[in-house]
Amino acid sequence: MDYVTLGQTGLKVSKLCLGTMTYGDPGWRSWVLPEDAGRPFIKRALEYGINFFDTADMYSIGASEEILGRAVRDFARRDDVVVATKVFHPMSADPNDRGLSRKHIMSSIDGSLRRLGTDYVDLYQIHRWDPETPIEETLLALHDVVRSHATSLEGSGETGHREAAARAVERPPVVGTFEAAPLAPACGGEGCVAMRAAIVERRGSAPVVP
Repeated sequence: MDYVTLGQTGLKVSKLCLGTMTYGDPGWRSWVLPEDAGRPFIKRALEYGINFFDTADMYSIGASEEILGRAVRDFARRDDVVVATKVFHPMSADPNDRGLSRKHIMSSIDGSLRRLGTDYVDLYQIHRWDPETPIEETLLALHDVVRSHATSLEGSGETGHREAAARAVERPPVVGTFEAAPLAPACGGEGCVAMRAAIVERRGSAPVVP
């Protein structure tokens, strides 16, 4: 397996990343594999040198994170694995249990860590853009997640955030509070928007995937 630097960070990841949306609860989506059928894929990935695994809190409403966490515990050393997860989608009927508000981000990172059985993730991503929450609120919350050591890097897991990035950079009094954060853009090149607050846009069709 070949390893590359994740964008402009110092993090080394395998060129292949195993996404775990398809492992979880078949009751959530008919094409999802249950844990006993999904674990062998994670084990084989680790055996072939893949160290980069991507999940999200909304995949099978948390079951995907639980399965990945148990597999990492059983088949690898946590520090040898790069785990990425995401936040945005509804996790319950509660109106605050969704989006990119500070309340939801803080609650969601705690829930993800609990389900993954770890005290940190390597990359915490916003899954979608939230037009109902001020970008300043989202950035401040993500910055505090980093400061709490619950994640090392922040990112964006979907397209469509170029406008949001531009809006944030246009507000130096707010974004300036992040300039001392020990973060770097997690991707580079055309199609990748890096903000001074270390939020980035990831587009699979553009040259931003290692």
